[in-house]
Amino acid sequence: MRKVLAILCILMITASFGIDELFITVKVMDYNPRTGTIKAVGVSGPCKGYKMNLLSKPGMDASKLLNRDVSVMIDSSKCQDGGTYRIKWSEKP
Repeated sequence: MRKVLAILCILMITASFGIDELFITVKVMDYNPRTGTIKAVGVSGPCKGYKMNLLSKPGMDASKLLNRDVSVMIDSSKCQDGGTYRIKWSEKP
């Protein structure tokens, strides 16, 4: 009985530390430097075809990324069409 309880506790703890990040490739369509918002469309992965708003990282010059495909990591484990996500990592322009 103790072994079963220990296994259940471990599974509950493991489930609570789920990954809330998603690695996707997007095409950058527009960039607003005043707000730091990037308008993009998913080109691969689970977000393919979804339009989204990405919040750029501080110090990121997204103007160099216009009309390019860029790989990014966002702060969500799923995509929604029209969703807004914060960029946690991106490839160098």
